[in-house]
Formats: sequence, structure tokens, C-alpha cells
Amino acid sequence: MKKLEDVILNELSEERAFKHMEFLVNEVGERLAGTEKIKKAANYIKNEMETYGLDVRIDNFYIYHSYPKNAELRVTYPETKVITTKPTCHIASTLPEGIEGELIYAGVGGYEDYKGKNVEGKIVLTGMTWAPPRPEKARIAYEKGAKALIIMNWGPTNNPVIQMGGTKSQWGNPTPETFRDIPQIPVIAITRAAGEYLKELCIKEKVKVWLRAEATREWVKANQPIGILRGKKKPEEFILVGGHLEAWGKTAICNSSGNAVTLELARAFAKHKDKLERSIVFAFWDGHEVAEAAGSTWFVDTNWDNLTKHCIAYVNIDNPGIIGTSIPGVRGVTELKDFLKNVIKEEWKKEAKWSNAYKGGDASFFGVGVPYISFATGYTPEKLKELNYASLSPWLHSEADTIDKIDKDLHAKHLRFDGLLVSKLCNMLVIPYNCSLVADELEGDLKQLENIEGTKLTSRLGSLLNEVAEFKELTKKLENYKEQIERLSTQIDDSKKKKGVEEIANLLNQTLLKISRNISPIMRSEAGRYGHDPYGYSLVGKPIPILYTPLTKLAKLKEGSEEFILWETKFTRERNRVFDVISNSIDHILLASTLIDERLKKYYV
Repeated sequence: MKKLEDVILNELSEERAFKHMEFLVNEVGERLAGTEKIKKAANYIKNEMETYGLDVRIDNFYIYHSYPKNAELRVTYPETKVITTKPTCHIASTLPEGIEGELIYAGVGGYEDYKGKNVEGKIVLTGMTWAPPRPEKARIAYEKGAKALIIMNWGPTNNPVIQMGGTKSQWGNPTPETFRDIPQIPVIAITRAAGEYLKELCIKEKVKVWLRAEATREWVKANQPIGILRGKKKPEEFILVGGHLEAWGKTAICNSSGNAVTLELARAFAKHKDKLERSIVFAFWDGHEVAEAAGSTWFVDTNWDNLTKHCIAYVNIDNPGIIGTSIPGVRGVTELKDFLKNVIKEEWKKEAKWSNAYKGGDASFFGVGVPYISFATGYTPEKLKELNYASLSPWLHSEADTIDKIDKDLHAKHLRFDGLLVSKLCNMLVIPYNCSLVADELEGDLKQLENIEGTKLTSRLGSLLNEVAEFKELTKKLENYKEQIERLSTQIDDSKKKKGVEEIANLLNQTLLKISRNISPIMRSEAGRYGHDPYGYSLVGKPIPILYTPLTKLAKLKEGSEEFILWETKFTRERNRVFDVISNSIDHILLASTLIDERLKKYYV
């Protein structure tokens, strides 16, 4: 019997995928949550998946949304000039008379760009980047006391596009606590040329601008198609494959290209479902662009039990095939790093650019601990510089995002890669988590934290490093078990003994799942297992965020002061949390090792 990956790669059709893209771009176009356009797209996807034989539904639920209305901008000093602008979404609308203030240029809008600048009561100008992304720019500007924020687009100076987007930094639907934290600041968008003009003015002298902006804030019903394809051998386990359906502008790059890949994957896998061992869930997220991943967050919240116990990985498909890109790049979690780089090398015949997953896109799975994967080609460093670091193209979120911005051959390669990746995840005997890499990262993070100067409390990290050393040694056993199981599975013909190998593999898989679920929240989040950090949150990516924050605060405080004592208490409790996570992971491995060793000895020694 042919391997699943062989039949899937032979089955996939770029022509079919491209037809889906043409429909979504040319017949639907912009599709914001709560509109008839997104209903049209959702129904099209539902009908297509039903013809493939999947179990299909459209989930409807409330999300906190926003629609842009109007905006105006003009320079009032040292000269008078009207500048074309658009409002972003989820902003605090100005009064009809607008607001006026001094304009301060703050780089790309990260914390380091505010050093030495007092922006309280002033209007801030920043450049568009994904580091930090738009919502994090707004959150930081609001925290710094700015009265408004202006974001110039990326891309070359002659790029006429004004990029649309949202600025609600709260991830997904807010809770009573986070609802109060939504930035209450007007935010508008302008072209690159307009932004550079204002930047040059700010460098030369004091600048004043007047602006007015309006956008709604309201609750709307989402339309989120879900298709399920049941595996034959382990139907309870599943791979989640998805990408956002809600989209700005003409939507080709972001994300009709991804929706087309996902639909064609659904068709190909459905045609060969008899070869599937695990199930696949195909998701098309609503509430992505404005409510900030509200659709995928709702899915996590309402499918928590099943995700916790049975989801092997989430494969995010977004922006595949951008014309002019060539560097294969993947964002993912550490335990999948070796596996993903090997799959990319197999299909692309070159090394991949690796990046740790960050709180962006639809990375709603850090808390629940489901490993995140997102692959797409990127620009060369030279091209990125030329485009003023427009990493997702100069045409993103605009009417310029037309189908000619997709390289059809490159899109086909993305389709093949995703087909290969999902095939492997579906039918691997042992899931490809490498916990030794996680142990290495934990050790490295703790050593970075030890080097924070200005506080003696870093000495309390020593016992954590000892615990990590034990964890690190035990993870080698897990890798050894993988090798033994995979070797035995190819050497044994006896059906009863093969079943015994599969039982051992299942035990190992459950152990790997538990460790990933256990460790993910402390390594990739400050909000923890049940909360969500803000979109693009600056602290996600710092070494063990729940320890990094108190230690960097303590380094600046006088020992014995009230604030010092408060942060010392916070640090101590978070340090205890990290200890428990590592200790529990050790216990999982010790218990599993006892059981696996017994079974290996019973059946095969």
C-alpha cells in the first residue's frame, strides 16, 4: 500500500486551489465579520467541503467587532497640509471637532522607541511593522499617555496603499477584566509617503497636527466553517488545519491564498480518507482581522477538553505564495523544530529560516499547549530592506491585494508542503515532539534570567536549573524510546506484537502530549494556561515571561521598599509555579518510563 503522503502529493491540484482563490478574491472580496460577504464565503466553503464528504458545520457566536467610518488629518504647524487617511478599527472615536496636538515620531512604536520621549498628551507617529504589530503599537502608545496614534504604511515610498486593520490589543473576546484594558485611543493610518513627510518635519522642528477619526464598536455574529474528516485507526486524535477567513481588501494574499490551500487539502485527504490514521479538522476562522483572533480563541475555549486530550498540532495556513518571496520560513514551537526543518528540507531542498511562534496570527493555542506551526516563504533580506520591511507585502489589507500578487507556481509548492506536513502528522506512529529541545530552551532561558543585573534574587533560580538538569536527562530516555519503537515497528511482522508496539507508542505519545501541555504556558505566555496575552505582546518571546517581568522590575527597585517587597512576592510565587511545572514533567516521564520499560521487556527482550 502506498504511503499516505505519496497519494496525497499525487492528488493535490493547484488548478483546483486557484479556482477557489479566484472565487474568493473576485466574487467575494473584502469579508469582515458580521457582513453578507463573509456569509457568502462561509457558505461557499461549507458547500465545497460537503461535496468532499466531510462532516461540516458553520459555528455562529458573538464577537466584539468594529467597522471603520471616517477620518481626517491635516498639519497645522509649521505649515498647513491636508493628508489622506483612514481610521483603524476598535479605536476611541474623537468628538466631531477632532483633536489637535504636537506630533512626536516614535520609530516603529516599540518600548525602546519611547526612550527619552515624553508623549503624554501628544500625538504619536510610528511606522508599520509586525515587530511590534499594530495592536501592540496602540497598547504601548496608550500606556505612554499619547492622545492619538498615526501609523504610516510599510513598503516603498511610492506605495499608494493605506493599510487597514484593528488595534484592539486584547486577544479574542474580552472578559470583564480585560474589557477595561482595551486601548482608548484614536488611531489612523496613512501612506508611506505621507508618513515620511511627517517624519522629516518632526526631525526638523516642532510639528502640530489635527485629526478626527470614527469607528464603531459592536457585537456581531461570526460565521466560522468547520469540516471534520475522521481517521480510521485513531479517530479521537486529530490535526487541526486552519487559517483566517475574515479578510481586508481584495484578499488574495491575506488570506484567500490560504483558504484555497486548506480547501484543496480537504478534498485530497477526503478522497483518500481510508488511509488516514488520525482525524483532521479543517477550520476557517472568522473574527481574525478586527476582533483579534476571536474565532480561533472561541474554538479553543469551547473545544478545550478535546484539544487538551487529543490535538497533535495546529497547522496555520496564511499568506502562501506571495510574489517575489523565496526564503522558506516557519514559525513554530521548540518541540517541533527538528521535525519541521526536516520536512521543509525534504520538500524545498534547502534549509528553513526558523522563528519561534509569537502571539500573532491565530496563535490562540499557547495556553492549551497545542503546538503551533505556520509556514510561508519570505523575502530576501535585500528585498525586505527595499520594501521598508513590508514582510507580508506592500499590498496587505488593501484593494491592491489582487490575485496577480500570488505566484501560482510558488503557491503550488506551498500546497505540496502543507500536504506533506499534514500527511506525516496524521500517520506517524510516534508524534514528533522532541522534549530534549524544550529542556535545552528552558535551561538557556533560566541562564539568561540569571544574568539580569541589579537584583540578588536571581540566585533563587539555581534550584530551578537543578530541576531542569534532571528533566533534560530524562528527556533523552524519551528520544531513546522513540528510536526503539520505530525500529521495532519495522522489524516485527507478528500482528499481536505489532499491536504491542502500537500500545507502547500510544503511551509515549500521551506522555509527550502531557509534557507539551504542561510546559507551553510558562514558556510562551505571561497570561498563563487559561488567559491570553495581548496581540503581539512584547513580553512573549522574553525568557520565561512570568519570571522576566518581576526580575527586571526588581533590578530597578530599592531593596526593602514597598514596591520591591510586592514584586519579590510576585517573583517568589511565579518561581514556585515554574518549579511545579518542571517537577510535574519529571513525574510524567518517570511514570511513563516504568510502564514502557516493563512492556518493552515483556514483549521484546
